Amino acid sequence: MACQIRLDADNTLRLPYVSEGCFALLGVVPLELELHPELLLDMLHPEDRDTFYKSMQESIAQPTPWNWEGRIVLPQDGEIKWVNLRATRRETDSHGTVWEGFMVNITQNKLAQQEIKTSRQRLRELSSHVENIKEEERGRIAREIHDEIGVLLTALKMDMAWLAQRLPQGGSALHEKVQAMSDLLDTAGSSANNLVHNLRPAFLDCFGIVAAIEIEAKEFTKRTGIPCKITKSDDDIELPDEQSIALFRVFQEILNNIMKHAAAKQAKIRILKTGEYVYLAVSDDGKGFDKTSRNKPHSFGLRGIQERIKHLGGGVEITSEPSKGTQISVSVPLNDAGLQQTFYFDQAIK
Repeated sequence: MACQIRLDADNTLRLPYVSEGCFALLGVVPLELELHPELLLDMLHPEDRDTFYKSMQESIAQPTPWNWEGRIVLPQDGEIKWVNLRATRRETDSHGTVWEGFMVNITQNKLAQQEIKTSRQRLRELSSHVENIKEEERGRIAREIHDEIGVLLTALKMDMAWLAQRLPQGGSALHEKVQAMSDLLDTAGSSANNLVHNLRPAFLDCFGIVAAIEIEAKEFTKRTGIPCKITKSDDDIELPDEQSIALFRVFQEILNNIMKHAAAKQAKIRILKTGEYVYLAVSDDGKGFDKTSRNKPHSFGLRGIQERIKHLGGGVEITSEPSKGTQISVSVPLNDAGLQQTFYFDQAIK
């Protein structure tokens, strides 16, 4: 619908010209709308009426084109349509302001956007549900390994010790064989403990997220030789189970990326409680990467971090440049009712 809009000095809105497209869009013939411009104002959705007038006043004050997007409610049947008004300001004088432009129906675009948004939210919820199921299954397997295989290995170790005490003194080959079997049992026990730790770190449940991160960082340093400097605001930060395990898994993924890709000489870790959020930042002095590398099709690690944290109502910020290292900053709410927000980690901790 093409139109000319005039706002008089007394703030009376007029429509000197409206095209034939008026009827298809608003269900009103052009002449009727030209004679009664208040019909358009009455159609404005109550929740969008303020933005209509605000955008009009901004166009007058700037001066800039008038661009408004909102809903109208057709009086005939109550149908709601999304419309976009784009109008160029032609003149402003003592008698008022005149715009010329178009009002178009964008309902289908809005519905498509809403469908995409809903689909993304459902996928995020499904992904979170899958992660929760995986964590539950990991916990179950870890308990079974600890309670059953761990007990069996301990019993075998005791039996081997009993057998070693009863071997004849002159049988050196037998003693060596028993010792070798005992060493294998020690290796199996160590492997079982590592497996239990990877499936579900017990110290996360026992000591909390801060201690878990400290212990994981020490283990990382042992495996890789990369020193980690940790800064913390509290020795103990209480988090719901879902937030706690998600933050810990994200931390593990970041350390894994440093080990595989960064070629770093050191890493710095900050975990701070600020307001209603816990902030975790991990930085390294490694190779870094550019935006192109970050958006590669198979960069599932970083995407998984972003999706997991976003579902919890937190935020992720990734800063990296080639040869200048990388910093990944993550925030999660202290409770389950956290709202999604964009944050800047450095500002949050100042």
